Amino acid sequence: MLIEIRSEKFRANQIEFHAGLNVILGDTNATNSIGKSTMLMVIDFAFGGGDLLEHNSDVVQELGHHDYRFAFRFEDEVHRFCRDTSQPHIVYNCGPDFELGSPMSLDDYTTFLRAAYVVELPDLSFRNLVGLYTRVWGKENDNPSKPLHIVPNKSGEECVDTLIKTFDRYAALRSIDQKLRSTDKELTAWNSAKSQRVIPIVKKKRYDENQKTIATLDSELSDIRQNLARYTANVSEVVNRELLELKTEKDRLLAIRLTLSSRLQRVQGNLRGNRGVRSESFQELVRFFPTIDEGRLSRVGDFHSGVARILRSELDASQTELKEEIASIDAELASLDQRMGQSLNTVEAPVALVDRVADVATKIKGAREENGRYERESELRTSLTQLKAQLKSEKESILIVLEKTINDGMRRIMNERFGPERKSPFLELRERGYRFEVDEDTGTGVAYAGLVLFDLTIFLLTRLPILVHDTFIFKNIENDAVSRLLPVYLESKKQSFIALDEIEKYGADTVDILVKHRVLQLDTKSLLYIKDWRSRPNTAGDKEEEASR
Repeated sequence: MLIEIRSEKFRANQIEFHAGLNVILGDTNATNSIGKSTMLMVIDFAFGGGDLLEHNSDVVQELGHHDYRFAFRFEDEVHRFCRDTSQPHIVYNCGPDFELGSPMSLDDYTTFLRAAYVVELPDLSFRNLVGLYTRVWGKENDNPSKPLHIVPNKSGEECVDTLIKTFDRYAALRSIDQKLRSTDKELTAWNSAKSQRVIPIVKKKRYDENQKTIATLDSELSDIRQNLARYTANVSEVVNRELLELKTEKDRLLAIRLTLSSRLQRVQGNLRGNRGVRSESFQELVRFFPTIDEGRLSRVGDFHSGVARILRSELDASQTELKEEIASIDAELASLDQRMGQSLNTVEAPVALVDRVADVATKIKGAREENGRYERESELRTSLTQLKAQLKSEKESILIVLEKTINDGMRRIMNERFGPERKSPFLELRERGYRFEVDEDTGTGVAYAGLVLFDLTIFLLTRLPILVHDTFIFKNIENDAVSRLLPVYLESKKQSFIALDEIEKYGADTVDILVKHRVLQLDTKSLLYIKDWRSRPNTAGDKEEEASR
């Protein structure tokens, strides 16, 4: 546990802590900007947090860079460390008098704290665990209707997953989630390769065609193997089979060429007959109708000339395209003729048999590779669907248990502290989010009381090592409710840190508890730091306390 924090910038220089509840008290006037919230941020800094430098930047601006030295006791052994605001990502081991020793990274430091506090949660980092339940003014985790949001923009699914990990129930989901991520990653790679045309796109129709091709070619290859002697003696059968295939392909191409040639003839005929309407053509019309508007007839002639130019341009383009297609087919026909000639010239050559076997084997290999990719991709898609369904089912089962566990825990505290007639907050957990309801009463006081109740329940039910609540939380709760909730902090020997002021309003019994567990008393004359900059406007320190007025 944390046993002390030192700093040469503290007015008290050294602040000591104990097991259980640790209270930072303000004065009876609820004076602002004396350091209550900042001290909680310093405690968070000792536990590896970084919000002190971000949300309390005025501290460094006014005091300059400085360090904090803190000590923890675990199993009767004291561990001392130093962390400087100028190098927040480095933590130094320290000797008995806090002399600097070897440095370590902030990650290594929080890893040490995780092990020292025996936070055996393999799926959750130490900071992700304690950061959410360190609710200090300036952080963004103070929405009473969103108690699982460490920052406002975090997705509901991430919040629910973090809760599962906090209760160490994620192991059942881990292997499924890892397989799902791996499958999704591989499927994404396949899709990327297809979109970049690294591999061809094979659909079901192509797959079925390949299956038929493989069956046909396998049969031929098997026939060749079984009758090798007959084929060797007379390779013409093999050659004739290849010639038949070439002839079939040639006939197909000739049919296409005939169609294209017919289209080309029609286009060329249209080009020869494409004539504009000349203005002279209207002379006979003028002779018979002397009063006709010759200007309008001229514009008609111009219009027809324009249309003729457009049609001729399109016909020219079509003629060029058809000629290119015919030339391409002619090239393919020439290649086929050459291959057919070679086959006819080598009817009696044994090499024809070897070439045919090689050709068949190549085609089989290509078809099988394409179908193998199709089958693998189909397998991945099926696996992805199954894993998502499995993850969803397993997660829902876990959430049912956690929902009941947490709601029962809150109900138990409510019954003991407020009586069974008071309605308890209710947490509804879903796969991709959650809903937290406090009461029909939507007032701020009830909402923040529900937030405290939720945190205390998690604190008592899990390995969460610390709990931190700032003054503004209690300011938003009715005095009687604060008095009733305060003893719940005492149910655990784990350390909790709270800041309060105007404590007399909570009653004598509560005052006794707060004074007994006090670790620091602050007021207008006894500020946290040796320097007072409260008179300066718009500082983070002012903002720290203004919310609790």
